[in-house]
Amino acid sequence: MTDACQRVHALVDGELAPEEAHRIRLHLATCAVCQEELARALQLKALAQPPLSERAAPADGVSSSSARSRRFLPRWSLRSSQSGLLVLMAAAVASAAFFLLPLRWGAPHAGLLWLTDMPSRPLEPRLSYPEADGFRPYDTLRAGSASPAGPVPLGEMARLEEAGDMRGLAAAYLLRGRADEAWAYLARAGDSVDVESERAVVQLQRGDLAGALERLDGVLVRAPRHPQAQWNRGIALERLGLAAAAAGALEEVAALGEPGWADEARRRAEALRARVAHEREQGQAAQAAGEALLAGGALPPVEQISRHPGTFRLYLYDALRVARTVEQVRALWPLAEALDARQGGSGLRDAVRAAEARDLRLRAPLAEQYARLLRRELPSSQVPQLLAQLRSAREDALLMGVLLLSGLVAENLEEYRALAESSGDPWFLLLAGHEQAKALVAEGEPPKAEQRLLAAVGQCQGQPVAYRCGLLERELGMLYLRLHRPAEAAQHTQAAWRWIRGDGAWWLERNILLELAQIARFRKQGALAQAYLSEALAREPDNCELWQFVSSNSAAAHMIALQLDEARRDLDEALRCSGTLTPSGLLALADLARLRPAPGDAERLAQGLAVLRGSGKVSQAELALLTHIEGRFLVERERGAGEAVLRRSLSEAARLPRWNVHARKARAYSYTSLLMAAGRAGEYERAYGLLAEEQEAALPTRCVLGAAVDDERTLVVARDAQGQLDGYYDASRAVPLEGVEGLIPAKVLTALRGCEQVAVVARPPLHGRAGLLPPELAWSYFLPLARAKASTGGTGHRLVVAGVEPPAGLSLAPLTPWTSTTPGDTLLSGAQATPTRVLEAMARADEVEIHAHGLVNLDLSEASLVVLSPEADGSYALTVRDVRSQRLESAPLVILAACRAAHTAPSYHEPFSLPVAFLEMGARAVLAATVDIPDAQAGPFFDAVRHRLRAGQPLAQALRDERVEWLKRGGADWVNAVLAFE
Repeated sequence: MTDACQRVHALVDGELAPEEAHRIRLHLATCAVCQEELARALQLKALAQPPLSERAAPADGVSSSSARSRRFLPRWSLRSSQSGLLVLMAAAVASAAFFLLPLRWGAPHAGLLWLTDMPSRPLEPRLSYPEADGFRPYDTLRAGSASPAGPVPLGEMARLEEAGDMRGLAAAYLLRGRADEAWAYLARAGDSVDVESERAVVQLQRGDLAGALERLDGVLVRAPRHPQAQWNRGIALERLGLAAAAAGALEEVAALGEPGWADEARRRAEALRARVAHEREQGQAAQAAGEALLAGGALPPVEQISRHPGTFRLYLYDALRVARTVEQVRALWPLAEALDARQGGSGLRDAVRAAEARDLRLRAPLAEQYARLLRRELPSSQVPQLLAQLRSAREDALLMGVLLLSGLVAENLEEYRALAESSGDPWFLLLAGHEQAKALVAEGEPPKAEQRLLAAVGQCQGQPVAYRCGLLERELGMLYLRLHRPAEAAQHTQAAWRWIRGDGAWWLERNILLELAQIARFRKQGALAQAYLSEALAREPDNCELWQFVSSNSAAAHMIALQLDEARRDLDEALRCSGTLTPSGLLALADLARLRPAPGDAERLAQGLAVLRGSGKVSQAELALLTHIEGRFLVERERGAGEAVLRRSLSEAARLPRWNVHARKARAYSYTSLLMAAGRAGEYERAYGLLAEEQEAALPTRCVLGAAVDDERTLVVARDAQGQLDGYYDASRAVPLEGVEGLIPAKVLTALRGCEQVAVVARPPLHGRAGLLPPELAWSYFLPLARAKASTGGTGHRLVVAGVEPPAGLSLAPLTPWTSTTPGDTLLSGAQATPTRVLEAMARADEVEIHAHGLVNLDLSEASLVVLSPEADGSYALTVRDVRSQRLESAPLVILAACRAAHTAPSYHEPFSLPVAFLEMGARAVLAATVDIPDAQAGPFFDAVRHRLRAGQPLAQALRDERVEWLKRGGADWVNAVLAFE
């Protein structure tokens, strides 16, 4: 090897003087040996880089707004040292050109790099990099190709690399549709608003619309007139199907007056406005045509029927029921034929034939009574007599209609189901399933309602009736929201949105938009929630009830962000419309009265509570929440009276089943208000007692830390090694809590340093966060509500899950084989390591150790999940819900050696994570990390902790001691994010 070849590594590391570097580059251009050595050096350098997700996000996945928005992408585990290598190698190829090609003086060639010589632009979003943002029309055909602008000019890219122009490199890759390479360079480009806007473009290209919207809204908070962010926000909204909101965003771009861009923004906004107006007009026209049909008017044209099949099917059934002559029935035949042709089957023609076969002269009086009921002219007192007459006359179609219109299906469920089955019509079969599910919810049987709805939705795949299927999916989504399963709620409500839009039922879209906004707010997707609310309001700006709902929910979202002026403005808007507020608005008002009071707050709150309580539309659980809101407001003004009301809320919640999420929220939120009142008064002993009361268990008498946060407030109580109590209360936080490092004050930490180990009782959203206490302390999260059985004493029945074969579609790298097993252990690997097999085996084990990839994928679960080998039906995820389905009979220690396995959902009323689920189902302790963990290091670290435990060390001490030794040996600091749960 020549002297030049020996200096390749120094060249790659940037250690050579400019003249020497130039000499080596010239040699590289003609030496194949040196080129091979260069390739090896670049690979080594790429492998030495921290994984991209670690460079692009903080270690704690919930510690910054940029990290939060990236959570909306499926995260694959970094337990493999090869993760991200393809992206890094792509960057290395560009770097190689820098070493191999002689450099020319002068500026980079803009036409080659940023395609400025092309007559049209290949990318729909805008780039904030100035050289790449010149206006040209958008070429949709070119943009749809796999490689829209040809290969990357490596020589020109090398010049940018030498200049350190990370944004320019990212722009060049984005223009060629290569988002992953662009992301790698943007990770090194800083955090300016321009870079953030570009990162949002990457998310748009990846299809992460919610994440892009969150990031773009953050840019616009910092720079309200940022043209590229405004444009890209319009693109994100349009791709979400929010045409009216997208038009508004593009109109803001047009108002900036940029040459070319303003005209295109204006044209696109006008087209979107026209589309919204057209859809509204078509929907209104369909309803008007249906009403005319009932009044004996002409049949609607075939084109209109085809656009709104569900609407006209509804009207056809009613038209058949009110028909009094054979001629009226036969006149509906063309409509039945058209709908059957559109939706398949012969159900509507069969319905016309059945109506023709009836003695319509005898049925006419009954049909008239039905028509009166339809027009809301029939007194409710006459409905029982009408039902008896219909049953006697065996007028099944009319009977089904009256039961539905009068709200009596639940009381006659078996009869309605039998009538639906007798009809054989998929419309009524789906409707019967829907009504049965609603009745089960009313009876307090949500699990049975879920199964009933899932079965009904399954029928939609065979005989789709879009209108009914959309309503079923919507019901399922709302059920999941009530059960606080927002990932599934989002999935099914989005499906409802697709069904309803496809069926042209325009008037139903508004409610679905509002429900999607609620779900997004539950998932802490503030920008997405505001987008859905804005879309609903933009469609019906004069609807007072809608304006009140949107403004109240917007105020609640602003309160979460501690944007007090904005929240007060939204509440004022809501009150101007109707003089009262929704429950979300009342909760926001209760908090504003504490943080930004205004005259008349007490009167507005009292009026709003009275209206809701007197409406007859509020469930018992919702009434408990209203009682909490009253107490939350009052406790800040008259503590004794407020605490009495909060205690009443607790009593009301205690009478309701544990599955009721509203009841659980009323309980948790009421304890929050009681705790903060005690903290504000400096009554730390009382606060400590309230923590124990909430946990329904006695807390340790020494070495324990309790912590709670609520908006601007922090409360900490602690007992030291001698059992002495100390406390801390602060109400000065001005921005939402992000990271938890530094939350516990120094005086409390000093008191705890004398403890061998500390039990931490942390209320949501603190529970499960890394960094709450320093790594040199031995501590664990203590969850007494999860009543595990006592340890069985260690029978040695150990379950090891390793060698998992994840679905190929996830593109997860294979993990290092884990062979640390002993005779008697149960090993599940390969195709055997499915969720079902793993759950069954866990039930009998007293140690469970899982080596697998971890994901945070909000489409599947709010908490993290473990990737196992797929079942026959393709399901592979071990989620919180799955774990909660299996009792752990032997109180096992559970080691989750998977990335982010301790990731906790951002919930304020209960901790929701895999470790908590294992504790609830009987585990005595869980070890899991909140961050990505390197594959080669995970097994040895967790194995060492396990050996310490078998030697008799307590869990928190074993984890702390191994962590300290690991770091002394130079190990990576990911071990600081490994948490113990007991």
